[in-house]
Amino acid sequence: MAPGNYFPGLNIVLKLGGHLLFREEVDVGLLRQYTSLLSELFDGGRWVVVVGGGDMARKYVSAARRLGLDEASCDELAIQTTRIHAGLLARALGELACQKIPTTVDEIRHLSEMGRIVVLGGLQPGQSTMAVSVLAAAVTGAERIVVATDVDGIYTSDPKKDPNAKIMPRMKFEELAGFAANVSQRAGDYQVVDVVGVSLLLRTRIPLYYVNGERVEMVREAILGRKAGTIVSD
Repeated sequence: MAPGNYFPGLNIVLKLGGHLLFREEVDVGLLRQYTSLLSELFDGGRWVVVVGGGDMARKYVSAARRLGLDEASCDELAIQTTRIHAGLLARALGELACQKIPTTVDEIRHLSEMGRIVVLGGLQPGQSTMAVSVLAAAVTGAERIVVATDVDGIYTSDPKKDPNAKIMPRMKFEELAGFAANVSQRAGDYQVVDVVGVSLLLRTRIPLYYVNGERVEMVREAILGRKAGTIVSD
């Protein structure tokens, strides 16, 4: 739906995990599925898509660590990678999306009022793109944050490493905070949400819908508030 053709609009943040689209190579087929999904569902509300760095960002972070760079420098390299990814998606969306990639919260707020989808990556060192998603949701009054990742939801432990990990269909914000306190906060590491994102969520109480982003129809259901692998709410 082209910008300007509204029914009462949703305010939505979609967080696209970098591991979905940006692995060894860009998954162009999946990227096209997301441009089609957003074209179908966008209703002229305040929509923000936050794109992660994925394997490509991890390669730069790994190289930076081997060179002895500090964690802030590692974060900055990852952020630059996410912004390249965001630019690619914005251009793929064409007129449906703002072509300026915001780098501050004020820019997110301003651009989200223009009737187009706002696409961005990271903002500053010390924040994951998950934290950026919560910030974006707070300034746009989002009804939910849909987290499209490469697993089915939030598990008791990293399902890629622990075969006994079990999915948790529902969590409260306080449970998520306890979970996040026990995972790595280093640049490029697997995270459900970082400590900055958790602190914001505990204040804003914006529901999170975690879903397997490789199943685009499930992302559609989550955007519409119907179902998700894990829902974090009150």
